[in-house]
Amino acid sequence: MGNKSRHGPLLVLALLIALALASCSLPFQTQPNTAEETSVTTSTSMMDKAGIEKIKADGGGRFDLSATSVPQESVGLPANANEVAYLATDVDKPVEITLVLPHDTLTVKTSDFKMSTYSTNSFVDTVTWFESVDGLDALDAAVAAANERFGFSSTNLAAWDTKDFMSEGNKGQQSLGMGVKNGTAVYLKVYWKKDSPVQVLQFSALIAPGYYKPEVQAEIAEHGRAPIGFNAEGE
Repeated sequence: MGNKSRHGPLLVLALLIALALASCSLPFQTQPNTAEETSVTTSTSMMDKAGIEKIKADGGGRFDLSATSVPQESVGLPANANEVAYLATDVDKPVEITLVLPHDTLTVKTSDFKMSTYSTNSFVDTVTWFESVDGLDALDAAVAAANERFGFSSTNLAAWDTKDFMSEGNKGQQSLGMGVKNGTAVYLKVYWKKDSPVQVLQFSALIAPGYYKPEVQAEIAEHGRAPIGFNAEGE
């Protein structure tokens, strides 16, 4: 009994030291030290003049447009005004923009990016970006990838596949209409030019609340367009 009482504290002390040494070799996760560091991944960029220059200087930006009724002022644009804010860079220096959309998140690389608002409402209506590919084969692959993500109507896809529109000239444009496969309404128009190394895809994400009514999405899924008499404000 005496030996146990004398060695008991020593054994406990030895065990604590061993645990402390073992903990030094365990991996650990670092946490942001400040509120500013915490907000870096959740902040929204601006599309006013200063905000555009910052996106270009940083090489990228992020817009949280998931609410479908994003106030114009929250992205640096004047309230109740027709406004198209335009970001343009050299084609060999594209910026990377993350778009958190109503039901999807995209990260796009582009040298041309636009954000549109209208005086008839108080929110951001549309964001548009352009992507370029090399040659018609690459353009076909890009359209197929876009369809896999957004889901265009069978009628518009059939018109694209036949390429009948290319018999009318050396260059032109072709609409794939809207798709809502992932829940976000996205419109695609293609600018093509035969024998050119550069083909251009124009994407527009439509984020006004009217596009997210179930009956509107059903119409878009079937016909590749919003219903006749459609109200973007969702009324």
